[in-house]
Amino acid sequence: MDKPSLPTPSRIEEASLNAWPALNTYLYDGWLARFANGYTKRANSVTPLYPGALNLAAKIEGCETLYRRQKLPPIFRLPSFANPGEVDGRLAARGYKKIDATSVQVMDLSFCFALQSERAFILPGRSGMESWLGSFHELSGSNPHRANGETHAQLLNNIIGERCFMVLMVAGEVVACGLAVADNDVVGIFDAIVAEEHRRQGYGTELMESLLDWAVNQHARYAYLQVMVANKLAINLYAKLQFTELYRYWYRTL
Repeated sequence: MDKPSLPTPSRIEEASLNAWPALNTYLYDGWLARFANGYTKRANSVTPLYPGALNLAAKIEGCETLYRRQKLPPIFRLPSFANPGEVDGRLAARGYKKIDATSVQVMDLSFCFALQSERAFILPGRSGMESWLGSFHELSGSNPHRANGETHAQLLNNIIGERCFMVLMVAGEVVACGLAVADNDVVGIFDAIVAEEHRRQGYGTELMESLLDWAVNQHARYAYLQVMVANKLAINLYAKLQFTELYRYWYRTL
């Protein structure tokens, strides 16, 4: 069997930014600042995309000012492929702590033979999105206040790519759910979660294979996902599904 091909890190980074759109963005000398009322670090952080011309210390201070104007804490998201060493070191010296190291993993869908489970259902339309949101918050044990709930819905509604809101049902109960977003030749998988009381029963694999089947039917070449490095259970599952790490990112926050 031929070795699977992989997309470039910049292609996956582009797709992942599209798949989780902020409410507002600001390009600042090669850095992308994103704002979404404080809901999730991904949508409320600065990501260096390419080298700029401004003084680094002044640029960091400029970003801090941008976020404080929005009454948000300054957070920096640093992808490993963007050579963030100097930025990372400067932030550490300013007292920023490194948190939430994340592995960005990909797989070549030409080697994927997954099939959608009969227990997996795609929820269409606006009502489907709202129903999926309710299931996600219930399964994750989160209870966002109204402002965060509205922001989450707005972020999902602003996704331009084709979306798949999927739930896995057993005996009339939603035991797992996940989201997939298509972006031309790649599909991202997000918020895949299994109810705590139903874990280690194969439902995570069943959900992931169903989402991958949807990705194949979108004629995508690659699937990708983001998983916390500390989440060993999920990393082991994704390895069995033939995902491999492409790059990492982490956050720096005060």
